[in-house]
Amino acid sequence: MVKEEWISAIEIKYPDIPENLKSLYRDLGYGTIGDSYYSIHVFLEPSDIYDQETAAGLKGKYIVGDDFCGDCHAYDAEDNWKFGFIDCNGEFNDLTEVYSDFIDFLHQLALSQERI
Repeated sequence: MVKEEWISAIEIKYPDIPENLKSLYRDLGYGTIGDSYYSIHVFLEPSDIYDQETAAGLKGKYIVGDDFCGDCHAYDAEDNWKFGFIDCNGEFNDLTEVYSDFIDFLHQLALSQERI
């Protein structure tokens, strides 16, 4: 679980952060799923992962997950909190036609693992 103090601090900095994302952190928390299958991150800045030039091109994007294969899932706070992913080239790609948000993505990920 994520400490309520962290959620309160993030709400001050980003008052329009999606409510379901805050709920995910409160209820589920963060960390690795399975044997390094996927990792839920606690709202990372691009500069926490990428080099300075790549991070500069990702201004306003906040990383919430990582598939350990070169893609990071993120929200674009500068575009109405649009959900997408950052590919291995450092480009943000919109996923809203596939998933409604990060929680929908995680749900579909869990369902796909049940079938294996």
